Amino acid sequence: MKKLLKYFLIAAAIIAGGAVAINFGMLLVVSGRQVTVPDVRGLTEAEATEVLEDENLRYEFRMDAYSIEYPESTVAEQEPPAGRVVKRGRKVRVTLSLGGEFLDVPYCLGKAARAARITLERAGLEVGAVSRVASSRSYPEEVIGTEPQPGMPVVKGSRVNLLVSTGPAARRVLLPDFRRKSSVGVKLRLERLGIYVKQSSLDEDFNPLRSYVVLHKPPRGAVVARGDTVTLFVSSSVAER
Repeated sequence: MKKLLKYFLIAAAIIAGGAVAINFGMLLVVSGRQVTVPDVRGLTEAEATEVLEDENLRYEFRMDAYSIEYPESTVAEQEPPAGRVVKRGRKVRVTLSLGGEFLDVPYCLGKAARAARITLERAGLEVGAVSRVASSRSYPEEVIGTEPQPGMPVVKGSRVNLLVSTGPAARRVLLPDFRRKSSVGVKLRLERLGIYVKQSSLDEDFNPLRSYVVLHKPPRGAVVARGDTVTLFVSSSVAER
């Protein structure tokens, strides 16, 4: 009985060992039939073909497509992607780059900045830097320049810089000495320059048609611009000299 049990255990061990050996052999066979797809993006057609053949894979052209990321005539996309495990001999379909897609910068001069942005985005471009400058020949927020200029060919997705007007520049004036001058004349002169005027009378009986500037703020020598305010202190008792 003991001998029979001994023979039975030996036979079981032999069978188990054989099964392990068979499974290991099958694993080696399966592993030998699979490869990892290499990354051929950025390679030329000839280079990609050589790399794939070294891995027992086949190159297959799929299509041409525009690409900013990859130079013209190089692989832009591949299927299956790099890193995937596939059977040996499988085809790898590739898309070759045509380079960036070119288009002309649309004409945006004279448009409002917001409208110009919409025009550029619809054309497949982006708005880059927006600079603003005073211009006496254009309205505020009007586009007066682009870089690149209208009609220039650029790659789709490129940025176009805008030069936008803030309107006419504020004219600056160096204030003279208005003391002893007619307040009516001084007020008219300043208002023509777009400067606001306030008057403060030093007399109880104020007659604006017969008053003269005693003092003004800002004083003589100050620089003022359109939209600023000058205050005149006036009196009828001061004669103009």
